[in-house]
Amino acid sequence: MSCIDASYGQPMNELQVNIVGTTGAGARLLVLVHGYGADEFDLAGLVPHIDPHGRFFTVCPRGPRSVMGFGAGWYERNDDGTIDSAMFLSSVDALDITINRACADGGFDRAEAVIIGFSQGGAMTLASALRTPGATRPAAMACLSGMLTELDGLEYGFENSTSSHSMPEILIHHGTLDPMVIVDRGQAIRDTLTTHGVEHTYREYPMQHEISMASMHDLRDWLARLI
Repeated sequence: MSCIDASYGQPMNELQVNIVGTTGAGARLLVLVHGYGADEFDLAGLVPHIDPHGRFFTVCPRGPRSVMGFGAGWYERNDDGTIDSAMFLSSVDALDITINRACADGGFDRAEAVIIGFSQGGAMTLASALRTPGATRPAAMACLSGMLTELDGLEYGFENSTSSHSMPEILIHHGTLDPMVIVDRGQAIRDTLTTHGVEHTYREYPMQHEISMASMHDLRDWLARLI
């Protein structure tokens, strides 16, 4: 099937991408979405640990917004916590079109892809994988130390209405000691999914705003089970 969705066929700016080398050819696409102030190289170091056998072809897109001249982000928050809807949705659109291009270039099926996001990247991952209307949903997604963002113009489709928009496998990790994105934000994702009857796996770890060894090992085992 084509990885370019008809509703997302209009020309858009694609994101800069770091293609991560693996120990194998990679039969499916894995997308790692970094957090605020990081870049397309930030999560690349995870790949040998979470996909040691190279079962995925991994790409790490760079957020479209420059942060302090050297990092990148997906959106900005005002002092009162307000997020500009247009900015947020534009970044989700750019992420979607970049994933579509990676699928088209590599001959991958987006419906078999896995998207993993950390912090702001987790918000992007949830929006990309679950919004409606939206691109073809991936087979699985993971939100690490992230949040479910609710904005005007952003609607989540918590249902299995069609085969092309069936719910992905969902994994949520959060640190109980996280001072930046407090654990309540992770629990709010869990509670929202539970309220809507969406199957998911939620785990907490005694860590701060990070990916601990325990979290990384569980992520590796989760990916292996998907294969």
